[in-house]
Amino acid sequence: MNINNHLSDPIIDTLRMKNWLRETSDKRGKIARMIQAGELVQLRRGLYATRRDIHPYCLAASIYGPSYVSFDTALAFYGWIPEAVHEITSAALKRAKEIENAFGRYRYRTVPRKVYAIGIERITEGGIPYLIASPTKAICDRIALEPRMRSMADVRRWAALMRLDTGQTLDSAILAACAEKYGRPAVRWLWRTVEKYGGIP
Repeated sequence: MNINNHLSDPIIDTLRMKNWLRETSDKRGKIARMIQAGELVQLRRGLYATRRDIHPYCLAASIYGPSYVSFDTALAFYGWIPEAVHEITSAALKRAKEIENAFGRYRYRTVPRKVYAIGIERITEGGIPYLIASPTKAICDRIALEPRMRSMADVRRWAALMRLDTGQTLDSAILAACAEKYGRPAVRWLWRTVEKYGGIP
């Protein structure tokens, strides 16, 4: 029995699975057999994908949320850094977490609630929507991780080490809002640098 013949949702949890299998006596055993047969892909305990062609970004918020794709993952997605990124890193309101499954390695970093909703974009991939930081928000999230950022020169050195495409334009409104609400010196120094030079020189 293929779950795709009965369910259209790409992601399903155990509660809905058990409801769908309500006439099956051994529900847990049935779910285990469906995983073994490749009819379900376990994303984490109690959560499954019903097909394998889902873009990994589309699963991130369901695996652990609320969250949105950000940091190096978003910067690589937009082409603002040249390196390939081999894990999906998201910003979350809850504690930091790491989860690995058949779709990849998912890392979640905590961001302040006050900045969570700033600069988030909605993208649809293969008919499934997901949330991702705008390029400016992704840079703010990433630089906020730097504990020893004390000058504009530090910002420029960091950008060089990141191999950041400094020819891109940052959103001044998003940057100003993050500088005000993030509570991290690194984000304020980024904002001051962009205010003075019109970008990162």
